[in-house]
Amino acid sequence: MKPQSWLRRNWLWAAGGAFVTIHLVTWLMQRAMKSSVRSEAALKQKPAEERLD
Repeated sequence: MKPQSWLRRNWLWAAGGAFVTIHLVTWLMQRAMKSSVRSEAALKQKPAEERLD
């Protein structure tokens, strides 16, 4: 009998790991983009506040 490959024996672990990795990377990218947008909005708001003085 031929030995099974690692992927055939552990396909559920591989699929679960890929699923979790994709969602973790997506979550990190969303946090980074949200932070970037907030800091950009704060920079745009700062000159407007300075003009009022």
